[in-house]
Amino acid sequence: MRGKAHGEPEGAKEPDVSADLLLSEKFAPASLPDVCAPRLRVVDAINRAARIRFVYIGAPAGSGKTVSALLWLRKVRQPAVWIGLDRYDDVPSVFYKQLATGLYSVQPGNEAMRAVLEDPAFSSSPVEHAISLVSEMRPLDKRHVLVFDDMHFINNREIAKSLSDVLRRLPGAFTVLLLSRADLTEEWRAVSAAGKLAALGAEDLRFGEDEIREYFEALGLVLTPDETRLVHAATDGWAIGVAALSKSGQVKAGSSRFLFESYFDEQVWSTWDDDLRAFCLATSVAGEFDPELAAVLSGRGDAGEVMDQLARTNTFLTRLHGDTFRYHHLFRDYLVRKSEDAGVDRTALCKRAAEHFRKKRDYMRALRFWLESGDFSGMDTYLLLFLFESNPGSVADYADFLRTLDIEKIPDGAYRVCPPLHILALWYAYLTGRCEMFERHMDELYRALPRIALFDSRFVESSILSYSIDHRTSVLDKARKFSKFSRFVKRFTPKGLATTLTSFTHNLPYPHRSNLDYSCIALEEGGMDLLGRTFSVLLGAEWGYIYPLIPACFAYERDDMETALAGIEDAWRAVVPENRDDGRICIAVMHHAALWQQNRDAEAAAELAAFRAFVEVQAPYFLPNLKAYETKLALFDADAKAARSWLDEYFVTEVDRIELVRVFQHFTTVRARLALGQTDDAERLLDDLLEFGRAFNRPLDRGEAGALKAALLWATGRKGEAVDVLATALEELAPYGFYRVVADEGASVEPVLKSLAARMVRADYEGPLERAFVQEALLAAHDRAGRFRGVTANLGASDKPVKLSRQQKLVLELLAQGLRAPEIAERAGLSVPTVKSHLSAAYRKLDAHTAEDAVLRARKLGLIG
Repeated sequence: MRGKAHGEPEGAKEPDVSADLLLSEKFAPASLPDVCAPRLRVVDAINRAARIRFVYIGAPAGSGKTVSALLWLRKVRQPAVWIGLDRYDDVPSVFYKQLATGLYSVQPGNEAMRAVLEDPAFSSSPVEHAISLVSEMRPLDKRHVLVFDDMHFINNREIAKSLSDVLRRLPGAFTVLLLSRADLTEEWRAVSAAGKLAALGAEDLRFGEDEIREYFEALGLVLTPDETRLVHAATDGWAIGVAALSKSGQVKAGSSRFLFESYFDEQVWSTWDDDLRAFCLATSVAGEFDPELAAVLSGRGDAGEVMDQLARTNTFLTRLHGDTFRYHHLFRDYLVRKSEDAGVDRTALCKRAAEHFRKKRDYMRALRFWLESGDFSGMDTYLLLFLFESNPGSVADYADFLRTLDIEKIPDGAYRVCPPLHILALWYAYLTGRCEMFERHMDELYRALPRIALFDSRFVESSILSYSIDHRTSVLDKARKFSKFSRFVKRFTPKGLATTLTSFTHNLPYPHRSNLDYSCIALEEGGMDLLGRTFSVLLGAEWGYIYPLIPACFAYERDDMETALAGIEDAWRAVVPENRDDGRICIAVMHHAALWQQNRDAEAAAELAAFRAFVEVQAPYFLPNLKAYETKLALFDADAKAARSWLDEYFVTEVDRIELVRVFQHFTTVRARLALGQTDDAERLLDDLLEFGRAFNRPLDRGEAGALKAALLWATGRKGEAVDVLATALEELAPYGFYRVVADEGASVEPVLKSLAARMVRADYEGPLERAFVQEALLAAHDRAGRFRGVTANLGASDKPVKLSRQQKLVLELLAQGLRAPEIAERAGLSVPTVKSHLSAAYRKLDAHTAEDAVLRARKLGLIG
């Protein structure tokens, strides 16, 4: 690993974590209303459940989850960290920063925890940092409670998969409550099945008739038995319905929602003065707000006092933490309807909030509020700041941030008013694998380019970057038409715009298969020089090492490792202090890969160790792809332990579509499933990868997926299909002379290549493949087969018994002693050809390709000693 990054590690721009924030009551529980039902039965149920340590309370809104949890906390008198969530927390870096900050508030003097929390790289690897912070916690002298309120907002699969593992590392003195409107997720069901989580539902929270009567009595109201039954029937024991009826002082039938709105209209809203109503209507545009934002929205200097008063006197405004509040979602819905009836200008309020957050340099929330305003004029300022000043860390994290913006719901009219919005939409579609959406917005961007140029030159530069990744034309054709875009740029960003964005490689490890598949450059002499005269202006200092690195990658794919290594060495020499970590990562990956291919194991190991150390310190956002790369190496030998370890990683989740930012990890997931015999899941994912490679014109992805699918089909007995699939994969790669990506599968693909080669010598073969090309791939695969068993080695191997003849066992036993064929022949009294025949038959039965594999397999099956 060459070169050392200067300055702070790249990643999200972290706000300062001040002592005032951490030592405040930010993570203290919400406050109970002045009068509430004691709910003794529910409190006892939570108390019993808490003996298991993890408690999941899942019930619809208005069921009393929050109040019940608060009542239990009041009973047990244990310090609590309360984290209220919303849909914008559904990003790993945001979610785990909240968790880490809450836990640090328990031990504010713990400097080791503080160091983890303030690490600028926290957002780049939030799960790892959260685990590190938890490991730094000192033993607690009393029990504590951690509460996640509104867990239903958290749908991110990486959070869902990792959270239980993170929380299990908490000191044993912690009880964890998860409050959600949703049923148990798959991950938490597994924890529950293991007996480590207790679940409570809506039925556990419903008011019984006795509780209804007691609650009314606490409010000074006495119900007859008939009235008690009527309240129970009208509300079905739903907490917020009971609260509404109790506070109305009237007992009547009707749905709970009707009762709630009727109560508020008659007993609360009608009694408030106009100023208080206006305050609530104005602040309802925000999911949560503090006095500063409330003052901006309402225009009231006493916003904090108003919020405190409301929180004390009714159930529908809750203090989340410190000075941050939110309305109960039913009350907020009520306020939204009231706003519409009253003609409140919610557009102006959202824009006011957007400006508030712009001044605070919170460009993410600023853009969110402007989007919610529905007025897309004037948005370009907020979009520009978000695109070029907000850097959430890894590209995967950036894609998660984009999801929270609900970009797919932006109306078509918005793009006519603010055409730079197409840039936001197409990058969202591109990163998340939405090909049709990407193409649609690219076409609209082309048409709108003259108008976009009127906004800001950086939008045009960003449009050129977008143009560069349009898979429908080659990057060289784009370079020839570069002036179509560049003529709109008044002045290029001096250091190169691509280097100011989140990543120009999208944090992928192979530079020639990163934001784009650059294979087409290999077809044209002088292609890199053409790019140098055009797109290099966007890459600034990065172009220095990219120029030799991309051709080196092409040499690697052609199995010309000497040329590849020479180019990689040139790339290392071109690295300068100003270069980003992404470049160093790509060079290091290719350097290790080329050394490893040449069997220079000691050098390769040293390079990988240095690379790993660099990533852990300087670029933790790359850890998932580093683990994917290391696991891939182990899976060439069908290492089942490595496969299981990979699938257990929190970031390895089921996917609905292939996303570019995780495509490298998906290939490792396929290999892991093959190594474990999970062929159906592997084949589904391979089909998705093939479609992704086709849709986005990525021939090397199609080649790799095709090779793996051919290996799978062959190992499962579908040999004709296997040859067809492999032929298609090689036809994709043949124009470029690339075959290393196929040959890497070694023993798993070698028999398919042999069968394809045999098909090609038949008179009826009419395909485009040349024998010499397939033969080169076969020789390279055979060489690889001598080193590794192949990723499909375990498929079916344990399902059929292996029977060796007496002579086959004998020659294997002698082989295990280190004897060679002539020596075995002499000891066994056989001819050398006979010995080789017995060994060949034994290899075939054992599905082995080397002497070492055959001996190990025979011993594992107990066939030899």
